[in-house]
Amino acid sequence: MKKTTAYYKTFEGDSYQIGVLLGKWALSKPEMLKAMLLPPKVYPQKKLEEITELLDQYCSGINEEIQGFADTVGIERGQALFYAMTYLERGCSLIAAMPAKTQEGHTILARNYEFSDVMEELCFSYTQPTGKYKHLGSMINLFGRGDGMNECGLAVAQASCGMPVGNFEGGQKAEVSGLQFWAVIRGILENCQNVKEAVNYCMEVPIGYNMNLMLADKSGEIALFECIDGHKANKLLDGQTEESFLSATNHAVLTELKSFEKVILENSMIRNDLIVHFSHAREKFTKTDIKQLLSSPYPNGLCCHYYGDFFGTLRSMIFDVTAGQVEMTFGSPQQNDWQLFTFASQKDMEFSVQLPYEQTPKNFYNIL
Repeated sequence: MKKTTAYYKTFEGDSYQIGVLLGKWALSKPEMLKAMLLPPKVYPQKKLEEITELLDQYCSGINEEIQGFADTVGIERGQALFYAMTYLERGCSLIAAMPAKTQEGHTILARNYEFSDVMEELCFSYTQPTGKYKHLGSMINLFGRGDGMNECGLAVAQASCGMPVGNFEGGQKAEVSGLQFWAVIRGILENCQNVKEAVNYCMEVPIGYNMNLMLADKSGEIALFECIDGHKANKLLDGQTEESFLSATNHAVLTELKSFEKVILENSMIRNDLIVHFSHAREKFTKTDIKQLLSSPYPNGLCCHYYGDFFGTLRSMIFDVTAGQVEMTFGSPQQNDWQLFTFASQKDMEFSVQLPYEQTPKNFYNIL
C-alpha cells in the first residue's frame, strides 16, 4: 500500500493571474515543479511559436496563464513541459447515460481513469477565468484538463483510443500535427455550452492524439467523439434517438474508425463488454450501481491497481450534469472515500490517498 496526497484547488482571475496562482502553488511543491519544467533553450523556438499560435486559436488564455506561471517561478515560458507534451496515459473507461436510463431521471457521465501516480498532480480544481466558462476539472501538466464539467452543465472525459500518442518514452508518434487531449478538453470546458457545440469544436480543432471523448449536457444529450491519426467520427444521442446509453474504453467503437486502428488490447474489449452488459442488465440504473461497477476489481469490474505499469485507478468519477455536481474518489474507490464537489466547493483541500499497488497479470496487455 502506498500513501500519497491529492488536492482540490481554486483558481480565479484573468489568465495571467491564474498563472501566478499556479506558480505560487508549484513553488511550494518543489518536486512537482521540477517535473513540470524543461531546461532553458531546449524546446525549439519555431515549435514554441507554432504551439503558441495553435493554442491562441483553439484554447485562448493558456499562453497568458503559462506566462504568469513562468514569471512567478522565474523561468522562460518555453521551459513549461506543457508545450512539449501538448503539440503533436493509457487506461480509462467511459459511460454516459441519458435521463431515460437513470433511476433519478438525470443525465450522467461516469469514468475510471487509470495511469501512474508518479506522473500526476492528483489535483481536481475549480477554475474561473475571466471571460470564459468556469469549470471543475482534473489538472494534467498544470495547464491542461483530463476531464471536467463547466457552469453550463457540459461534462467531458476522455480515454486513449489505441496506443497512446505523445512525446514520451513508449508513446506512438503523432500521425498528424495537432493538440493533445488535455488542451482539447480545456478548450471545450471554457468555450462550449453543450454537447453539439463541443462536437463541432472537436471536428474543427486539429488533434494529434488518438482518443475517445465522452460528452454529456444538462439538456439530456450525450455523445461519443473518436479520433485516430486525424480521422474523426462522432455519435450523438438526443431525445429523438432510441438509444440512451454510450460506452467506450481504449479502442474504437464507431464503425467509421475501426479500420484505422492498429492495436486492440484484450483488456479494453473486456472492460467495454462489462459496461455494455451492465447497461443491458438494467432497465434503469442508479449512482450506487455505477459506483459498484467502477469499484469492482478487474476483470469483474473496472477498477485496476497496476500503478507500476501505468494502469492504476487514480480517480473514479460520476458527473451528474442535471444536478451540477461531481462525486469522485482520489485513487482506488476500494480504498478511498467518495467526495462531492459542486460549483460552491471553493475551499482548498488536501486528501490522504491510499494506492494499493498490485502485480499486473501476465496476460493483461494481450493484443487481439
